Order: sequence, then structure tokens, then C-alpha cells
Amino acid sequence: MADVAVYTLGCKVNQAESDELKSGLEKAGHRIVMDVALADLCVVNTCTVTSESDRKCRKLIRMLGRRGASSIVVAGCYAEVNPGDLESLPGVVRVIPNTRKEGWLEEITSLLPEGGRGGAGTWRRRARAFIKVQDGCERGCSYCIVPRARGRERSRPPAEVMRAVSSCLEAGAGELVLCGVNLGRYRHDGGTDLAALVRQVLSAGEDFRVRMSSIEVEDLRDEWLAEWASFGRVCPHLHLPLQSGDEDVLRDMGRGYGPRDFLAAVGAMRETWPEAALTTEVIVGLPGEDEGSFLRTLKVLREAMPARLHVFRFSPRPGTRAWGRGDVPSPREAEKRSAVLRQLAEEWRLGYIEERRGEIRGLLVENLASGESGDTAFGTTEDFIKGAAPGVEGDVRTGEILYLEIRGVFEGMALLGQAARTAD
Repeated sequence: MADVAVYTLGCKVNQAESDELKSGLEKAGHRIVMDVALADLCVVNTCTVTSESDRKCRKLIRMLGRRGASSIVVAGCYAEVNPGDLESLPGVVRVIPNTRKEGWLEEITSLLPEGGRGGAGTWRRRARAFIKVQDGCERGCSYCIVPRARGRERSRPPAEVMRAVSSCLEAGAGELVLCGVNLGRYRHDGGTDLAALVRQVLSAGEDFRVRMSSIEVEDLRDEWLAEWASFGRVCPHLHLPLQSGDEDVLRDMGRGYGPRDFLAAVGAMRETWPEAALTTEVIVGLPGEDEGSFLRTLKVLREAMPARLHVFRFSPRPGTRAWGRGDVPSPREAEKRSAVLRQLAEEWRLGYIEERRGEIRGLLVENLASGESGDTAFGTTEDFIKGAAPGVEGDVRTGEILYLEIRGVFEGMALLGQAARTAD
């Protein structure tokens, strides 16, 4: 038995892969530990979507070395795109690119010593379990390194997905988040699309709900919205990436849709699935983005009024069509625009919660904290509100869904109060 620490940077697909690795290691008799001082081997699952992501990966690996990690395996997207950057870092004994990730459990296991340090296992399965169902991208957006890092599009066989579903449910997950680099393009053997897969996942039981991680505008179908709205156990929440609200910038990016298409998709969602929350993301400082482009993005966002908005700075990546472009805003201007959007994003997020004061939500309990006045449950509602419920009563467990009343905002989160233990 060996003790392994696993660190993950980046997207939900990476998180899903790391969770499956941890599960596989545990089934093989090894322990997952959080403390590097207890680990016989550290695994770092990397991200390379921006230059800042690369920097964070290198910083983490060096930090692990300083804290005593003598055996570090580096895997993931950075390992695929620039393995040479990682091989020379102190403590790195193996670099596993994404092209070898399907067999990384066996490869990592082969590096483990027969006798571990005897640390106490501390990993606990997520109450919101991430399940990868699709990988790879063939869109070829001008700014994006993901196609090079993740390869061609491919969908996971439904039987394999269902095995992962069963494993997560057995571990007590109350919400399954279906993840993919291009989730809306899930196809298997020509007959199973994303909607059919969701139906199969829901057939695994009754005491859990399903959430989609992100769907591109051009992949979303009206019939999916109608079907998911009718189920009751599909979380009323869609993440539809915008990236820019300017027609020319989107065309130059190679996104395959325009701002009117985005707003039409949002309108269809709100008409067919009115309780669904919209979240989105934008990239600031893209090539060709002038002040007018930014103002048009603001206009689209104000019309869409997302419940949550993620703001990213454009990061030039070698190997992409946007690399070396000179028509990018200055760093100072890009930061100024980012600050404007971040402030609006926070106003919209808090406003969304306040507008729903008095409504009942199902809070999936992800963490519990004990205090003088009882336990406080922290978690996520079906429409993706992060919230806290102080003074919860009874034997509450992580993975359970508590039906509570939204009472306002406290310390940046929704404050929820006890209303009823079940949906009834």
C-alpha cells in the first residue's frame, strides 16, 4: 500500500479525471492523502489554457518539491503541449501527456513503492461528482490551445459512463455534473446524443440530480430544453459561453455564432425553461477588440442578464492562429475592461439571489461546519447559487439535498433557512 497525493488545476474535465484516478488508486489498495509530507508520490494534473495556468502549474510543482516531494508525476494538458517545460523541474520523475491518460492509472501504479509511509487517507468523494463523458475539440478557435492539448473529439461509451455514475452514487453523491470539452457534441454509435445519455443517467436511481457543465450555443437544441424542463431532476441551469458580444470579434475567433444567436438561445431557454439560471463567460482583450467591441459586449450581457459571469483575460498561446497578433488592447486597457465586467458580475450575482428572496431551493450539502449554535451546511442549489444554511437540524450528511428558503445574502453567499426536509 502506498500513499498518493493528487493535485488538480483547471477545468471540470480535469477534476473528473483526477477523481476517477483517486478512485482507481483506492480500489487498488492505495491511500489518497492531502499532505505532501505523507505522500510516497504526488500527481499533478495540469492545465495550459492560459500562460497564467502554466505559471500556476510550475509554481505548484516547485512548492511540492520544497515541501519534500521527491517523486512527482505531471500529467494533463500542459504535459501534452510543453512536456519539456516540466521534465526538468525538481522532483519530477514522469510526465504523462493526455495521449497516455487512458492508461495513467496503470502507469502511476507502476511507480508506487510496495510499502507506504502509513499516512491516514483523507480524500472524500465529492457530493457534486464530476463525470467526464466527452473529450477533445475540433472547433479550431483562433485563440485556443485546447485542440492541441486534448486532441480530436470523442465520446465515452454509455456503458462506461454508467459505471462511473454507479461508483459516484455508491459513494453518496447527490449531484452528477456531466462534463466534456464539447459536451453538446456528445455522440456515440450514431444513436446516443446528450439528451439520450441524460435519460440513461437519470435511470440509475431517484435520489440525485443531474447538471450539465457547459454547452456551446450552436450545439443547444430546443427539444433538449423542453425535455430537461419536464424532468424535474435536471438542474435548471445552463452555462452558455459568450466570449464576446461583437460580431466581428466572434467571427475572427472562429466561434461559429454571433451575438444575436447567443441572445436567441438565451431567449429560447427562458421561454421553454423559465426557472433555469444562465451563466456565461467572456474573454477580455482579444485581438481586434476596440472600445466599440467592448461596449457591444456590455450591451449583449446587459440584455442577457446572467446570474453569474466569469471573466478571463486573453492569453496569447504559441501554436494558435491568434499568436503574434499585434491588434490587441494594452494590458492596462484589458485590465480596466476586466474590472468593469467583474464589478457587474458581482452585482448581477448578488442581485439574482436577492430577487429570489423567499423562494425555496434544494441545497445540495457539500460541506458541514460545526459551531456553538449548531451545524452550518454549505452547498449549491439547483440553479447554481452558492449558499449557507446555519443551524440545520437533524442528522444531515453531505450529498443530501435540503429544501430551504432563501433569506438574503450573507458574506457573499445566499443565506438559507430551514423550511422543509423534502420537496413535499
